[in-house]
Amino acid sequence: MENRKPSSPTGGYMPVPDRRPPAIPMPFGGTSAESEEEGSRLIVGRNIQLKGEITACDTLVVEGRVEASMNSRMIQVSEAGLFDGEATVETAEIAGRFEGTLTARGRLLVRSTGKITGKVRYGRVEIEDGGEIAGEIGVLSLDNKEKSSADKPGAGPAKPADPGAGPSKPSESATESSQPAARAGVG
Repeated sequence: MENRKPSSPTGGYMPVPDRRPPAIPMPFGGTSAESEEEGSRLIVGRNIQLKGEITACDTLVVEGRVEASMNSRMIQVSEAGLFDGEATVETAEIAGRFEGTLTARGRLLVRSTGKITGKVRYGRVEIEDGGEIAGEIGVLSLDNKEKSSADKPGAGPAKPADPGAGPSKPSESATESSQPAARAGVG
């Protein structure tokens, strides 16, 4: 059925214009089918700066600069983006810069242009050729993947990621800056 207005006084056909808003292009190569499944999504565009705490957000897309803390399902930092702060997520995709504390309970993907500096914990990691991670790096234990001791009131101290690594605090002689950067390389 066509959208039509009643005939004009001269008896001619007059189509009704489509008043739907134009489709918004998805950043980072996403598709609209993905966005329908993602729930709430916050996009911090280029040249935008955001500071604070991010709550009730399923996916954060950083194309500008964000200084914040967040607990969410997913973070995506584009090539031009910078996240500075603390993020606890299920999935992280870093193509720009991340500085601070990043906990990816599931998958951490560092793109070839991505650079992470700080404290990093992950369930699984993929680092493309050229991607970098520098600082304190560790794999989450099964207990930490299922629950975070910070989220559970009355929970005991967190266990070290590697049982053979000793105490969870580094000694005074070992600093984050003294640890070499992890760099993916082929051949």
